[in-house]
Amino acid sequence: MNAYDCAYELARALKESEEYKKLLEARARVDADPKNKQMFLDFRKCQWEIQKAKALGKDVDENQLRRFEQLAELVNLNPAVKELISAEFRFSRLMADIQKILVNTLSEWSQMAGEVLGGDEFKE
Repeated sequence: MNAYDCAYELARALKESEEYKKLLEARARVDADPKNKQMFLDFRKCQWEIQKAKALGKDVDENQLRRFEQLAELVNLNPAVKELISAEFRFSRLMADIQKILVNTLSEWSQMAGEVLGGDEFKE
């Protein structure tokens, strides 16, 4: 089996995984209610803006942090949105685990990438 066939097989396995199915189910439940969908989108947008500011080395506005905390409290009280965020986390963890397996298996390549980038984080 060539690498492309394996990649397609992995994609099929991911689509059939419990994590992916639960993610799709949770997203459908949230999308079915416009208020839940807007709450989810507001939460993710606020989270993204904070992460982007931090990544760019900028200070995060206190009002933005308070808004995020308020949204997080609302999300925590909303079972449908809370489940979607949990399902996203579980699927993301699965994807990260698979990426780690690939990088660790291809250690020579990851070491070369680390040398090019000048960092030690890719070395075993």
